[in-house]
Amino acid sequence: MPGAWQDTPIAIDGDSKDWPSPYPNFDAKAMIAYATSNDKENLYITMETGDEMTQMKILKQGMIVSIDTSGDKDATFHINFPLQNDLDPIDLPQGRQKKDAENLHLSKQLDVKLSKSAKDANQFSLDGFFGCSGGYMVSQTIPCGIKVIARIDEYKQLVWEAVIPFSSIYGKATITEKDAGKPISVCFAIKGFKNPAAKSGDSGGNGISNNTGGTGANIGGRGGGGGARGGGRGGTRPAENPMQHLYETTKTWKQFSLVFKQG
Repeated sequence: MPGAWQDTPIAIDGDSKDWPSPYPNFDAKAMIAYATSNDKENLYITMETGDEMTQMKILKQGMIVSIDTSGDKDATFHINFPLQNDLDPIDLPQGRQKKDAENLHLSKQLDVKLSKSAKDANQFSLDGFFGCSGGYMVSQTIPCGIKVIARIDEYKQLVWEAVIPFSSIYGKATITEKDAGKPISVCFAIKGFKNPAAKSGDSGGNGISNNTGGTGANIGGRGGGGGARGGGRGGTRPAENPMQHLYETTKTWKQFSLVFKQG
């Protein structure tokens, strides 16, 4: 896929206003929308979801965003954010019935807990990047210049953003015209909860979806009456087990190319 040129640097503030609306890519299995862009100095990455179950997985189980500078699916750079948080106050729903999913969707208490969990997600770890590796605080200025943030916005979307300086993945401060069209890929890995209904010795009932997400998914504008972009709240679930999405581990890959413009 062709990449997108970023004319104005994106503010990493947890607000999706700097990005296209709707996001150009959507993975219906993972229930996430996502986008990438670049300028001469940085790669920008974002993900958002309005689906409560997906938000629960990301905020409690964690998410890893990985980069493969060859454009393949063998990433060497990893951002672990949010970190897995076993002390998070979000309670995992028990049961398989349709009413459990409906109650989850209607729970105002859950909205408060999700917002608090997003605000408390203030630590991340980096692996493989030039100039920085290990654990950091979101508010910290780190040597390689990577910045991340995640928050629940006014439309109840969990918005994840990151800026990755090219110096941290290519070892040079800026790309040049020769780099135009160079392949690169990004992966969003979300870990499912262990299924309490799984049989002893089972892997936990987690189905692993390793998808390359679709494009141009328009699932409603910001604040659009329950069908907000990034995975509408109260989305369709399998009738036999509406809660199954909680136990599914997903990997969403986007393979694209760098863009370069003069000036």
